[in-house]
Amino acid sequence: MATAAKEAAPAKGAAGGPQLKLLVDKRSRRVLYAEARKDAVDFLIGLLRVPAGLAARVLAKHGERAPGSLGALYAGAASLDDAFFVSGKPNRAALLSPAPPSAALPLLLGGEDTAEALPPPPPPPPAKRYFRCAGGPFYSSCSGNPTTVTDVSGLPCPVCGQPMTVEMKWTPGDAQGKPATAQEAAGEGSGGYVKDVVTCLVMDDLTIEPISTISAIMLLKKFNINDCSALEEMTVELGTKEAVMLLRVSMESATVLTDVFSGGVAIDRVDGDQ
Repeated sequence: MATAAKEAAPAKGAAGGPQLKLLVDKRSRRVLYAEARKDAVDFLIGLLRVPAGLAARVLAKHGERAPGSLGALYAGAASLDDAFFVSGKPNRAALLSPAPPSAALPLLLGGEDTAEALPPPPPPPPAKRYFRCAGGPFYSSCSGNPTTVTDVSGLPCPVCGQPMTVEMKWTPGDAQGKPATAQEAAGEGSGGYVKDVVTCLVMDDLTIEPISTISAIMLLKKFNINDCSALEEMTVELGTKEAVMLLRVSMESATVLTDVFSGGVAIDRVDGDQ
């Protein structure tokens, strides 16, 4: 394990955090690209779901400067007296740092309990209900095969005129026409955003691409790397400090991996030979 400042070492869970396997040019110290598995890719995609207010709050908590005037805007709004708000006593956490579900939140919030650190999510809207007419032998136009539905119970059927009061069940499905489970219909599935078997290339600017031997070779050619001995492999584990740095630097730089992991930032580094 390479030497790093002790006070900068991130807190690691028992199972460890997501990892990025970096390929670094020893001469320029530039990160050419990284290999990332599902948990790391989910975290990076999850950064896109972090609202500006929550980003400002997380950065301020860790002593990091928010880009531009975002930090000043957050601090000023947080310090306003209750008398300035329409609701009288606003839920400032919900107002200034809303937190939609994101795979990046556990790392960004560190040891905080997510339920306590974030405002409670708004209650889900009531499920849609759909109704049709009863049909019947006296209404041949809808008999046995009603063709119209509504979300307002009792509305007259535009075909036969009967009240549309028979509730129908909605069955969600996927793109292939297969029925979906309740979790899949809500976008949850097995958790995260990409499949568990996925390994991706992450470029220095955080572009995510499918990994292949050909793509890796082409990247070496693109960076004019003729001697592989000039390259160094380094694996970094993402903890809260790394997550916060990635959040901040991603809003300011197009060389994020180099700036965070190979630009003198004091973080833990794990040797690539594992």
